Amino acid sequence: MKNILKITAFAFLLITFASCTDTIDPKVSPNGFTLNALDPTGPFVLSPLDGDNVLTTLTWGAADSGVNTVSPKYTVEIAKAGTNFEKPIVASTTSTALKVVWQEGYINSLLLDNGFVPDTAVDLDVRVKSVLGDNTNTFTQYSNTVSMKVTPFAQLFLAFTKVGDNPANAPKTKSSSLYTSDCEGYAWLEVGTYRFYTAVGGVFQSSNPYYGDNGSGALVLNGTAINIATAGFYLIKADISKNPKTYSVTASSWGIYGLATPFPTAANKAMVYNSVTKKWERTILLGGGKPFRFRNATSTLILGAFDETKVGLDFAGTAMSYNGKDIYLAGTTAVSYLVSLDLNTPRAYTFTAVKQ
Repeated sequence: MKNILKITAFAFLLITFASCTDTIDPKVSPNGFTLNALDPTGPFVLSPLDGDNVLTTLTWGAADSGVNTVSPKYTVEIAKAGTNFEKPIVASTTSTALKVVWQEGYINSLLLDNGFVPDTAVDLDVRVKSVLGDNTNTFTQYSNTVSMKVTPFAQLFLAFTKVGDNPANAPKTKSSSLYTSDCEGYAWLEVGTYRFYTAVGGVFQSSNPYYGDNGSGALVLNGTAINIATAGFYLIKADISKNPKTYSVTASSWGIYGLATPFPTAANKAMVYNSVTKKWERTILLGGGKPFRFRNATSTLILGAFDETKVGLDFAGTAMSYNGKDIYLAGTTAVSYLVSLDLNTPRAYTFTAVKQ
């Protein structure tokens, strides 16, 4: 009798377990789902002037897993064409939505962050991943793959080139971010006429498109070369997103000012341009623990230590900022320093102070 009771109880437990299992883990089946063609389909050439623009929209049908009570979560993945998604790149947030809208700036940053080369077209495979269930018990399906061709962009550079010279060797100007065209740079310019050359495929050469003057002080494609009548050090600017497109070439000289400088305090102490090192230099007595910054003697421009809040037109790199923080040297006494200001790399300006 006891054996009969044990067998009956065991059978009841089996039935109960099977019932619970069916309730928790209903049977699923890989019935698939379809990713529709991109809208628009491309090919896409991205631009720093269109970072907020919609690039394309992705839509797909609901994944069919044979279970209608739970909605799967979807993630868009991209990969270099022909790699069979060996290293998939997540290209959307995970959600239950059946649609993703890509902006140009987002896709451009995604490609650059994953090693794709700017100004070079790349073929991509796109698919959607569907996941049903939680982290410990999931059912995954993938959509069909669609293709897209994209050319990402780098931060905008323009080469201010003397007519007859190679733009690859000319002074470069650079925008303040990926999504602006407010190019800026400094250089020593010889007497002559100059043009702003663009890069094609990341390469500067004389056969590339160029901008010149339109006769009214603005830039235009294939315009008249810009005359530099006096050799000297210049601040060079251009913005091709404005209408009209603007530019300026302004004489520039630099000095040191602040309470760290000798009497009279805060007076601007002129620096001298060294044509060998291509830096602004001065040997000067500076007070330790007292502030100083650099000031352009021919304008209101001020360069200080890096300040992360200074963005846009105030962005001067990761070492210095326009209108940046005060610079302090160690100690409490006045010491002689050779101070150098390096403006050769656009939007990446630096300085050094070496004890003498």
